[in-house]
Amino acid sequence: MTTLQTTTPARLLYLHIGSKEPQRQIDFYERLMDLSCTRYPDGSAVLLGPQRAVRLSPADRSGLLAAAFSLGNTEQLNRLRERLEHQGCATLDTQSPLLADGAFSIRDPQGRETLFGVPSELIEISREGMPGRLQHVVFQTTQLEAVIDFYVNTVGFSVSDNVVDPESGQLMVCFLRSDDEHHSLAFFRGSQDEWDHHCYETQEWNDIRDWGDRFAKEHITLFFGPGRHGPGNNLFFMVVDADRNRLEFSAELQTIPAGQEPGHWPQCEHTLNSWGRAWMRS
Repeated sequence: MTTLQTTTPARLLYLHIGSKEPQRQIDFYERLMDLSCTRYPDGSAVLLGPQRAVRLSPADRSGLLAAAFSLGNTEQLNRLRERLEHQGCATLDTQSPLLADGAFSIRDPQGRETLFGVPSELIEISREGMPGRLQHVVFQTTQLEAVIDFYVNTVGFSVSDNVVDPESGQLMVCFLRSDDEHHSLAFFRGSQDEWDHHCYETQEWNDIRDWGDRFAKEHITLFFGPGRHGPGNNLFFMVVDADRNRLEFSAELQTIPAGQEPGHWPQCEHTLNSWGRAWMRS
């Protein structure tokens, strides 16, 4: 089967976030995430740091507007677009200061927007700051099966792990990869459709400590963790930004070879945090 991992590997490049109070968000990401801000005439801003970026726009409500994935080159990007259109997935030309010409967007069955493109020169500039590469984005959904079918069978993500209710056998969480890393996208079954969190992958456990110390100096309490996830086997903790969006910091995320059969985990606290208590979405 043709997948992103085997033919057109993609990595999460940046998030486009909407905010009712964008200046508060800018202050947070500049101060705590080592991002530098460039403002645009339309009121939007781009914040750039080492291997992470945020595009921020004023909005009626705060939340995620789009997630952008990067491909290695224009040839891979065009190949992906051709395959998506062959699968009956509508693609739309899009422009972004963080993507080179030729970028496009798609929408899933619930309207979430995903961009694909080659990084622009702006995002390729080397920048200093604490290690934390933007690595994955996660959602809650009321239509889990339909969403997973779209991302796997139309877009080409691969399933790394499934989490199922041990009594009913119902799928509760699905972790999807677009390259060798365990997941760049995941979905939880929820009572509403919302952005769950996004994650920054650090280099080692000591980086987790250092990020925790940085938030502690600002009296920002950890939302979840520290702990270790079962699926992905990564160390982690979570905090919230100025709009209460959830950020995860991770280390040692598992890699998965192409073609490996998905793992299966029971829905329980130990699966989501083998060290102790977990944040259970449903």
